[in-house]
Amino acid sequence: DAALSFMRKGYTSRDILAQCRRLEQAGIAYGFFYLTGISGRGNGETGAKATAELFNQLHPFLIGPNMLTIYPDSDLYREIQNGNWQEEGELEKYREMRTLVQNLHISTYFAAMGASNAFQLRGRLPEDREVLLEMLDSIISEMSEDDLLRYRRNLPHL
Repeated sequence: DAALSFMRKGYTSRDILAQCRRLEQAGIAYGFFYLTGISGRGNGETGAKATAELFNQLHPFLIGPNMLTIYPDSDLYREIQNGNWQEEGELEKYREMRTLVQNLHISTYFAAMGASNAFQLRGRLPEDREVLLEMLDSIISEMSEDDLLRYRRNLPHL
């Protein structure tokens, strides 16, 4: 809820839960996009746990994490410049994603496939959890912050 409020989304986790339950009652399938890094430096793993707790109460057919990329013409960039928010490091974003995978206990398709992700990850949860965790552990242990940051800085505007 802290991230939703800071990003001025206009809804809370309780609203998400209520609206998605309405979709489920109506038989309408839905998926979630998870913006890895949106909680800010030092808060990603806490945000991932809270998000997993919410998602675990629902039945999305897809959870698609994408890495937050901040562009100089964005409101969030101005918040950083004003000292109101700090961006997570690239490795911290992957630890956040790992925490999300570790804490999801529902049956869903997990697909981190967007261009903002330096590495493409996909699999079914819970069946592929260990494979996804191993891939994330490998990224975290083998990639440097500089290499991942270079990827982020060279992304064309999405």
